[in-house]
Formats: sequence, C-alpha cells, structure tokens
Amino acid sequence: MSLDVPSWSTVELDVIRIGLGFVVIRAFSGMPIFRPTGTLPHPVGIARVVDIRWVASRSTARYMQYGAYIAALCYAADILIPVALLYLTAATIVELTYQSSHGSVNHARHLLAIILTAETAAVFVWNAAERWNWDLGATIGKSQQATATWWAVLAIVAVYFTSGLSKLINTGGRWAGRSDRLLLAAHGRVETDRMTGKVDPGVSDHTEARISWLLDRPFIARCIFTVGLCLELATPVGLSGQTVLMLTGLALIALHWGNQFLLRIPFTEFQILVFIYLVNAPQFLR
Repeated sequence: MSLDVPSWSTVELDVIRIGLGFVVIRAFSGMPIFRPTGTLPHPVGIARVVDIRWVASRSTARYMQYGAYIAALCYAADILIPVALLYLTAATIVELTYQSSHGSVNHARHLLAIILTAETAAVFVWNAAERWNWDLGATIGKSQQATATWWAVLAIVAVYFTSGLSKLINTGGRWAGRSDRLLLAAHGRVETDRMTGKVDPGVSDHTEARISWLLDRPFIARCIFTVGLCLELATPVGLSGQTVLMLTGLALIALHWGNQFLLRIPFTEFQILVFIYLVNAPQFLR
C-alpha cells in the first residue's frame, strides 16, 4: 500500500481549506453561551490538571466564539495559517473539554479537534522541514496545505479504524452477537423523541416499525452491523489511492446515513468532514 501524498490540485486544496473553515464556523455557532459554573463534575483530559472553570464565563465564551470566527475566516482565506490553526485547535480542545467535563458527549467535536490538531502539527513540521532542510519522505507534501490535508486524511482514517478496533476489543470479539442490542437503545431514543415532541409522530412511528422489524430478525440486524464494522476496519485501504479514498469516503457517508436511518444517531459533521477530505468533490471536475 502506497502512503504517498496525493497529487491534489490547488483548487482542490482551496476547497478543502474553505470547507474546514465552514465546519469550524458551524461548530462554534452552536456553542452554548449560558453555561454551568462551579466545580466540574466529570473532569476529563486537560481539565484534570488545569483549571478551566474560567470557560464558564459568558464573556469568555463570546470572545472564544468571535475569535474562532475570525480565525476560521483567516484560515479559509489562506491568511496567517499557523496562527489561525493554533488558535482553533486550542479553542476547540478547551471548549470540548469543558463540555465533556460536564457530562456532554459530542463525537463530532472530537473528530474536528483531531483534524485541527493534525493540521496544526503538519503545518509546524512542514515549516520546520523547509527551514532546516529535513528529509521526512512521504510524511510531508510539496506544500504546507498539501501536508496539512494529508495529515488530516490520515487522522480521519485512524479515527474510523480505531472505532472498529475498539468495538472488537470492548466486546471481546463478540460484536456481531451483541450489536443487535443497539436497536434497543434506538427504540428508547424514539420513545424519548416522541414524548418530547422532537419529531413528527408519523416519522417516529415509521422509525419504530423499522426497529421492531429488525428486532424480530436478529440475524439480519447482526449482518448489517457487521458490515459497518468491516467497513471501519477496512478504512486504511483508502490510503492506496485517491479513487479508492473517494469510494471509502462515500461508503462511510452511507454508513452514517444508515445509522441515522435505523438508530436515530445523527452524524452530520462526520459526513461533512468525510465528504470534504475523503470524497473531495472537486476531483470530479478534472
């Protein structure tokens, strides 16, 4: 399997960069401003060693939000890339840590934080390699943007592969036999959405009917979830070429759509990021 940096065109790299800027603005636009104060009930990550209670301040949250907007626009416009990425990475990690320390779980923000961290590291490594003439082989590309995009692609692939591997480890290799239990959790989400009025009753009825149909056919349910697991484990194959990477991205988007259709688990940000980096729509215009 070749791990050479793909030959992205300037237009493709520009679209990818603008796409990430859009995702960042979208993420921070949903940032809650009214926040709980006091001791963090479930400190995680850096919150275990650093006091981040200052993030609870409404004015601080606003400044972080506006700063993220400015940094995202600078990044999309290819201005002050190292500074913009460094700020966005720090702000995303701090905000994600704060929310997680209050019991919130947002996997989409985790993927965004990983991508930003990978791109930030790539930019600084590329700049250092250019300055001191380091020969890092296929780990860096011909430009700063190509290197950052390549490291982001590697990070996304690693996230999906790790997700599949963790399913096997956490179930002792019995994922197929236990995966149909996810339908029970999905059934509970449908009931909750119906009671809270988050979805139209007709929609929830159709969803519940699909879940009940699969619950009555555990073999089919296990086959469906096993296909999803195999896809996650096979994600590294996408690194063998741009066409294969595109097909892998489309398959992952279909996987998330299926999860939302069957389990009512939305992964909108995941689908957008996969579409930006793996599918890379501008390549169809070559």
